[in-house]
Formats: sequence, C-alpha cells, structure tokens
Amino acid sequence: MRVERTADGVAMMRALEQHAPRRLFDDPLSPRMISGWPSVIAARRPLRWLFLHALERAGPGLYGAVICRTRAIDDACRAALATGISRVVIVGAGMDTRPYRMPEMAAAEVWEFDLASTQAVKKATLARALDALPANVSYIPLDLTAPDAADVLAGAGAGRTLLICEAVTMYVTGEAVDRVLAYAGGLAAGSRVILTYLPRAEADRSENRRWSRRLGWRSAYHPAEFADRLRAYGLTPLADLGADDHQAQLLRPAGRELAVFPGERIAVAAVKTVGS
Repeated sequence: MRVERTADGVAMMRALEQHAPRRLFDDPLSPRMISGWPSVIAARRPLRWLFLHALERAGPGLYGAVICRTRAIDDACRAALATGISRVVIVGAGMDTRPYRMPEMAAAEVWEFDLASTQAVKKATLARALDALPANVSYIPLDLTAPDAADVLAGAGAGRTLLICEAVTMYVTGEAVDRVLAYAGGLAAGSRVILTYLPRAEADRSENRRWSRRLGWRSAYHPAEFADRLRAYGLTPLADLGADDHQAQLLRPAGRELAVFPGERIAVAAVKTVGS
C-alpha cells in the first residue's frame, strides 16, 4: 500500500464519523473530500454499517483510533491557538481539513507540507468542495526523506508556531523524524508541537506484522524514548496520549463503545527557548 493512500482512508473514516449519533468532532467538509465508492458508502446507512463491520473485522480498533486521534489533536490545537499562536505548520497534511473547518485557524497563517502528488490531489479536491482556496493557506511540496527537507521546512520560518505532524513519523526513517524535531526545536519559545508516533511495543508485536508490511512502518519508539528525543531537541513534553486515554477521556464520556487500536500515540510538547 502506498503511504499516500492512507490519507484517503483517514478522510473516509472522518466522513463516516459525521453520521455517528454522538460524533466526536464536526467535520462537515470531510464528505466532500472523498469520491467514488467511498462517497457512495458514506452516503448510505446500510453500506456504512457493512463497511464499518468489515473494517472492524479486518483491523480491530482502526476506526476508533482514527476518530479519537482526530478529536484529541483538535483539542490540542485549540488549546495551543488559545495561547495566541497565529502560525500553523502541518507536516504531512494529507487530506486534513483543520485549516478549513476550525474557526480557530481562520485567522492563522497556515503552511501545509506534503508530497507534491498528495498536494495536487488535495488542491483539486478542495477546489471542488470550496468556493476558493483560502488565502491564509500555503502549500509547500516536501519529501522528508530528501536531503533538502530541513531547508524546505526552514522556509516556513521560526516564529511562534503550532506544528502538527499527524500519522507521519511511523512511515519515515528515524533520520527524517529527527529533521522534524530539529525544526520544531528551533521554533520560538512558546511554540507548541503535536506529533503522533508508533509505540515500539506495538511495532514488535507479532500480531501486527501484517500491518507493518502493508503500511510500511519504519520508525517506532517507546514513550520514554520519544520523550527523551523531544527533550534532546529543546522540547518540553506536556502530554502523551494513547488508546486508554482515548477510552477514558473521549469515548466513555460520550457513551461510545469502540475498540481503539493502540498503534499510535499523540505527543504534545512546548518549545522551551528560542533555538534551544
């Protein structure tokens, strides 16, 4: 499976969540980010039920993981923007709709980084879904595995920033992850960083080898190990959320019973000092 195609799968799950009676987040744009058979499935209740049932059998907890991750990152974004941050950098933006659906980002300067091929599809999709592409969003091609990736990221500047890197680190090498962390550590004091990562325990679990091969997992970290890497780049860990936290903080309060695949954690950090 090409990694870029995971963005389409995530977009479909977010669209499906809009039909849940106690949905975890509002994303009215997500149904317009999909087309073809995914759009047909999302629009018809019997097909939604069949698809989610089949998905749960094929990948228990994947749907729960995606929708909980989306809501948790939404909450972390709102908390960061409430501190007065007015610049947002999204590394590996995929089909993310936050700059287009969250009022808190409407006044922010947003930089979306992703593979050129993914961005071309996204911009064409947004052109059909919106009256016009928003003037506050810039689209910058980026391949984290390329030698010039650090220079491309640096082009977004180093002011006080909210950096989001969702569902990216597990698909690239540790060297590429370090490029993102190095850029994050050079941001202005008070910047916030939201990254997701693959727990090493799940990467090493024999039951997950099929997903590792299919999705192309390349990097994984123990939570303490990832926190140490954040500190090494001048970042102060603020939170590290996983499946148990999603169950306790999001699903049970909403009266939802869903499995959550524990293969992705959300780390939130702050920049301590400029260039530290």
